[in-house]
Amino acid sequence: MIKIRLIALDVDGTLVKKGGFAPTRAVRDALKQAQKQGMLVALASGRARHALDPTVLKGVKPDYFICANGAQVLDAAGRQLAAHTMEPEEMYALVDWCEDYDYPVGFSFSDGYYAYTEYAALREFYGRGTGHPEQMLDGEDQVRHLESMPFAAFCNLPPEGMAGFEAKYGYLGLRFVPYAPDHYDVMSRDMDKAWGLAALAEKLGLAREEIAAVGDGLNDLELLEYAGIGAAMGNGVPELKQTADRVLPPVEEDGLAKFVQELLA
Repeated sequence: MIKIRLIALDVDGTLVKKGGFAPTRAVRDALKQAQKQGMLVALASGRARHALDPTVLKGVKPDYFICANGAQVLDAAGRQLAAHTMEPEEMYALVDWCEDYDYPVGFSFSDGYYAYTEYAALREFYGRGTGHPEQMLDGEDQVRHLESMPFAAFCNLPPEGMAGFEAKYGYLGLRFVPYAPDHYDVMSRDMDKAWGLAALAEKLGLAREEIAAVGDGLNDLELLEYAGIGAAMGNGVPELKQTADRVLPPVEEDGLAKFVQELLA
């Protein structure tokens, strides 16, 4: 059996339970043991780097971060190793559509999440899910992108709003990946967590067979397909569990910790 040298982990629903704000002791201990034995740990999250600070990780110290659903890769010191930003046309299309219909939309920049429309609604929703409403910044002046372009976006669209956007702007090829009813992560064409993991693997000289990946959502599908071993959490969506190499116990039963211990055995 080929030794696993890096494990890439989703955060919400994998490292921590959704609505929970810290990994359990079993998960923390398993990851520390893995790192002591030379295994690298990378977090592969839809979250931005600034939303994965020590107050969230509670003792977990990743070696690498694959953020914004793969669009930004950083080392533990915060040095950027790879990045892909949205094109202006992609961003402007989202803003124009959501502004016209009062749909909440925000963007993931290097220094924070900026809500370009419906700031109060996005702040309330994000704070309820993460416990950190302060990470959602008021960007309704819509100027932050004049400094640098965002890595990804997020928006709330009802079915008719999604259909209307696709009819008008489908040629852009934006990827809308749901993470809650009518709530979407939005990425550029061909952008996903596997892009970030592949960029990291190239930097480290790792083969895919030397990588394990664990996730629970639709935005983890390509991540698990890329890795040599792709494991879905028992609480994961059916589509992910159907394609994964392994299905683990759910996050409430420390499925991640048990999987890491198996890899070390």
